[in-house]
Amino acid sequence: MGYFKQKPKVNVVYRNGVKDHISPALLATLISSKQIDKFERTSGWVQIGVDPVRGAASAGYSGPERRAS
Repeated sequence: MGYFKQKPKVNVVYRNGVKDHISPALLATLISSKQIDKFERTSGWVQIGVDPVRGAASAGYSGPERRAS
C-alpha cells in the first residue's frame, strides 16, 4: 500500500472561520495572500500577524548581506 501514501496535510482556518486541511505546498501562498487567519504546527496553532512565520521577517531586513554568493 506504499504506492498511495498520502502526504501530510496542514490544518488551517481561513479568515471567514472555515477550517480546512491543505497541502504544505499551498501554505505559503495562502499566508502571503492573507487568506488564512491561522494554521497548525506540531507545536500548536500559529496566528498570522501575531506569531513568527518563516520568511515574514526576512522581507524587512535592512542589514548587510551575509550570505555567500
